[in-house]
Amino acid sequence: MVDLSRSRADHGGKSMSRELRVLRAPIRAALAMLALALVAVGLQTGLASGVPPKPVRIQFDRVFTSLTAPTGTPGTAVPYAIVVAGQSFQVEVSFYDADGQPAAFGQDTELSISTNTGAGNQPLPATGTAFAGDTTATLTTTLALPANQVRVTVSAPTLKGTKAVAPGVATADQLFDVLSELRYENSAQGTPFTAGIGGTANCASATAADPVCGTLMLPNGAYSSQVLLSRGLCDTTYAACGSTRGSVLQFLADIEGLYPSTSPATLLVRCDKVLCGKKAIGKTVLNYSLLGNAALLPAPACPAKNTLGDLQDVCVDYVQSSRDNAGDSLMYLRVRKDARISVS
Repeated sequence: MVDLSRSRADHGGKSMSRELRVLRAPIRAALAMLALALVAVGLQTGLASGVPPKPVRIQFDRVFTSLTAPTGTPGTAVPYAIVVAGQSFQVEVSFYDADGQPAAFGQDTELSISTNTGAGNQPLPATGTAFAGDTTATLTTTLALPANQVRVTVSAPTLKGTKAVAPGVATADQLFDVLSELRYENSAQGTPFTAGIGGTANCASATAADPVCGTLMLPNGAYSSQVLLSRGLCDTTYAACGSTRGSVLQFLADIEGLYPSTSPATLLVRCDKVLCGKKAIGKTVLNYSLLGNAALLPAPACPAKNTLGDLQDVCVDYVQSSRDNAGDSLMYLRVRKDARISVS
């Protein structure tokens, strides 16, 4: 005999098994689609969170400080950055991937700061940090000694091999000078202004130890409420100094249009006899630049006492220049614009 009840049970079980298989197929497909959706959501969340790819290069962006030129100073006369020896300045860099898109390190990364100023005058501190997830970094450092045409390089020395990152190097228009001294003096239009820097008693006299100093005389004052006076490093190339013992003098202010040819402003340059005592006054050359970071060139002679030529912005008044009883040279530079000055 055949057990019909068992057959029916077996048949029912097989039918249920087929139904379950039929039901499982769309469930598996739905689960697969859900998994893909979760992955997509995860990717979109990552993109939305702004997490960029890893960097392959550092870009040098700028050097800056809190020091600024007086309001109204002609833009071409303003240095790229006003930096003083022993005072902090900031270096800003950014990070990019192979496609030139902003990028960030996945963890805090040490950055190294170096300059072309020689082993005895390297930045302190010489390192900074690129923080994880940031596409830029600002590093604070100092240079202890004056320097000219400083070029900064920022690198990531701990990253090597396939993880290496190209360093960021300042371009030619991002070079700056490090001053030895800087002062701001109050000024006003119509109020005579006189202020000196260097030497003894603000350039009452030059000395063998500090042989070049300057006194700025503005009979009509300045439009700007302040005048910046500074001194920088003398070298025989960029600054065109006759001796590295001297100084490059600089003044910045808004004096545009205040000083006609027959009534110019004056920078009285005192040069101690140890540097300028062996040559005739007429052979002493003052070098100048009207630009903030350009090399200095010889200033022409004035056509007459206390007079600028029609096409001159700067000239040396050899008629009034003289040598005092101590043997120091007193050189009168007539100007109608901001300038940087050296002696050769």
